[in-house]
Amino acid sequence: MASRTAQLPRMTLDSPGPRFHATYLRLSILFIFSICQAGCNLKSMLIPDEDPAPPARERMSISQESARAVDLLVSPPSKSPREKFTEKTEIESHVFSVAEAIGIALQNNPRLLVAAAALDQARGQEQVAFAPFLPELWLDTRYGASTPPLSPGAPGPVGAIIPTGTGSTTFAQAELDLQWTLWDFGRTAGRYGQAVSRERIAALQLVRLRQTVALDTTAAYLAVLLAQASSKVHDQAVKQGESVLADARSRLKGGVADKDDVLRAEVQLSEAREALVLARQSEYDSLARLNYAMGRNVSLPLQVIDWKARPRFERSLPECLELAAANRQEVAMARQAVAEARYSLQAASGEFLPKLYVRVGSGYVTGENVRNGWQEGAGIHLDQPLYGGGRRQGEKRAAEADIRHADAQAQALFDTISLEVNLAFRAVHAIADRIPLADTAVKQARENLRLVRAKYKNGNATPTDVVDAETANTRSEQRYYSSIYQYLDALARMEYALGTPAEVMLEQAPEEAPPARLLPPVSAPPRKDLP
Repeated sequence: MASRTAQLPRMTLDSPGPRFHATYLRLSILFIFSICQAGCNLKSMLIPDEDPAPPARERMSISQESARAVDLLVSPPSKSPREKFTEKTEIESHVFSVAEAIGIALQNNPRLLVAAAALDQARGQEQVAFAPFLPELWLDTRYGASTPPLSPGAPGPVGAIIPTGTGSTTFAQAELDLQWTLWDFGRTAGRYGQAVSRERIAALQLVRLRQTVALDTTAAYLAVLLAQASSKVHDQAVKQGESVLADARSRLKGGVADKDDVLRAEVQLSEAREALVLARQSEYDSLARLNYAMGRNVSLPLQVIDWKARPRFERSLPECLELAAANRQEVAMARQAVAEARYSLQAASGEFLPKLYVRVGSGYVTGENVRNGWQEGAGIHLDQPLYGGGRRQGEKRAAEADIRHADAQAQALFDTISLEVNLAFRAVHAIADRIPLADTAVKQARENLRLVRAKYKNGNATPTDVVDAETANTRSEQRYYSSIYQYLDALARMEYALGTPAEVMLEQAPEEAPPARLLPPVSAPPRKDLP
């Protein structure tokens, strides 16, 4: 390593008195403050500012509560989640709208706490990476002694300890040193750029995770609604099956029905009861999953608001692809990953070039048989690495490979986003087409059941015909509810694929709970009315 140093004359007791040293100290402090201020101002000039948050959006006519849930998708909460919603989570029962459920999930979900901690860690690393732009200032103190054979003394950071005689010496030395890197040809700037890119990626990941939590909460909410609708349908099917079975047994005793009709009614009732048990189990499981998504105790009971609204989705596929390219956080993450790889190459390339820095020090020496007094010195250093065993070449090759890897990952990500948007777009329109078909099937099944029951009362139909009609009616109602809630789920996934807040979803969300029974907790025993 080659080094070239220019050093100022060393000051001793023969130099001017304390007034000069006080002036020198003031000038040194002013100089240090000035360069620190300049280094802080340099920070904003190194890396261009980029806002990781999605662009501003024009809100639709949604409720205040829904708007609050949308805002939480972008901006983190001001208070700690556990502090802000402790009272709500301790309530044994509560009624939640979908917007309120999303808001509580964005406050309480532990995954967001992990992502927020990762963002704070990235910000700390960015601060560490910026530190080399500023000067280093440290204080060295030492006390020592030497025997006569070591009369030349021990060297100090600024100057040597100069003996005044041939005997043993004792000395105490205190020095204040400053070192500032003037130019290192991209080493520090590259590392700082990497840290800034990592910080932005962590911020983008936090925003995207908020959208993921909102989607999971919405999906769990809709699963609860579907499970409750299924329970109602199967509960009604059980009651109808019991009525048909009782009537078939009465007719068998009267000799106007066959035993096959009774057996068929018993089989239909058994299937309805089994479906009811599974539906209630699914209902309790869905409630537990919704509590989990909201960050609440999974055993706490809750009540959801029935929601059968069908918001219209009128965007075209090209418009959806443009929105996804503009709003998906993964696109910005891919760009930041490429930028990070390029900054890494810049830092690796700088390792082949010299490093220019200045070092200034001032200290005082006192002791026995040594020359007492002040010592000051300054030097400009130029260090040029000559050979490192291939380390720098390897780091440069790795950085070049990282750039190619980031470019390829970005292209794969763009293809994945395009696929997700296409699939979500087709799913929304396909399920939307199923809703009127399922609605028609329900109307036809109900009318058919009415006609069969009328024939049955007149003696023109058998219990088997009634069982078949009721089975068809149950299946059609189940299909109808499934299409309704699957459409809402597909719409939520469509907006998730676009990277936009769930504005269309929340536009027609219910806000007030109608009178309804409160479901028992998950750990409650089976209801007594179960057969």
